Amino acid sequence: MRILLLVFLAATTITFAQRPWVLQSRTSAGPTGKLHIVNNGLVFYDSVALRSFDHGATWQPISTLTGTVCAMSDFTSGISVAVTYDAATNMARCSFSSSGTTWTQFDSLTITQRPIKIATIGETWYLATAGSKIYVFSDKLDSVSLPGSATTIDVVARGTDLIASTSAGIRTSADGGKTWSNINADGLGVLHVANGIVYATSVSGVKKIDLDAKRVDDVGSWNIPEAPPLSLDIDSYQGGLYTITKGASYQMYRLDGDTTWTELAYPLPGTKATVSPSVMTIDAGFVILSHQLTEGFTDSAGVYSYDLNDFTSVEEDLSTGLSIRVQENTLHLSSTINDVARVTVVDLLGRVVCDQNVPNVSNATVELPSQSSGFLGIVVRFNNGKVQRRHLVH
Repeated sequence: MRILLLVFLAATTITFAQRPWVLQSRTSAGPTGKLHIVNNGLVFYDSVALRSFDHGATWQPISTLTGTVCAMSDFTSGISVAVTYDAATNMARCSFSSSGTTWTQFDSLTITQRPIKIATIGETWYLATAGSKIYVFSDKLDSVSLPGSATTIDVVARGTDLIASTSAGIRTSADGGKTWSNINADGLGVLHVANGIVYATSVSGVKKIDLDAKRVDDVGSWNIPEAPPLSLDIDSYQGGLYTITKGASYQMYRLDGDTTWTELAYPLPGTKATVSPSVMTIDAGFVILSHQLTEGFTDSAGVYSYDLNDFTSVEEDLSTGLSIRVQENTLHLSSTINDVARVTVVDLLGRVVCDQNVPNVSNATVELPSQSSGFLGIVVRFNNGKVQRRHLVH
């Protein structure tokens, strides 16, 4: 056992420029399959609904959801909601679950446009359709509409604000969709909320939507000779922002220090893949990607994963003078940088053991939970955008 542990630790000291994606399975949920985390589990849905507990390697059908599964979301108090649709009858069926495995229908309605997304504010949830109408589920069923001829692409909630990306720009509402404000911006798509900021994919990189100033700004610079690439999806993990793009190839990027997009992982195979409103999600530190190829290496189509907590491959700035030692249940950190930093500790399975900000990383301590033992990975994100990773056995 000791020899195996030493071999493992020796392997983790090797540094590579990048790591490849792992093809987990050749599964497809349908022509526009979406990936989400619902009830703490990975779901993949469209023509069918599937659930995975091993980052997409194997999938179990959710038999209690029938028809085309259009939208799934966590709601409130451990309850999740899902909406299926029968285009032949225009019937949308709403179901709930407290486990993510068994779903129970609680409502149905006849609508002429396919449901596309669920957003939640408090005890109210909003069901956006592919047109301009948004259904409001509270103590009674209601509906609101986007102004003009705009059709919905995506919808999210930030606090009590409802934000929709549409064919005619960004629409925002602070009163549950009764009235809307307009932010003129073309070419925006999937929305994502992280740390109170609303981000959007676009035809030229990732954008930030400033609701107060009513404007759209670029996010970060791209260290590439070409123009910013088409961004397909966005997600966040442990304070970091990640995006999948299509330029010369399909490539993942990480935003470093809110300033620069850095390539992460090897490019994905293929020249053309089906794009849905959610091709990517992050499942307990694993980026999960639905890469359904239609041109170029189509035999490589399927569900891919990339482990963000893999400490065997690190190429980062080593100028921080970071030193970490552990004494009993306390991490002692020192660095040549006198500034705040965020310290995240994960175990061998990628679970977050602790995650906190330290006021000055030049001399800081972090208390570990008493049950923490074994291999630990430590990520230190400095305020200047630099990132350092370390590993130790506790």
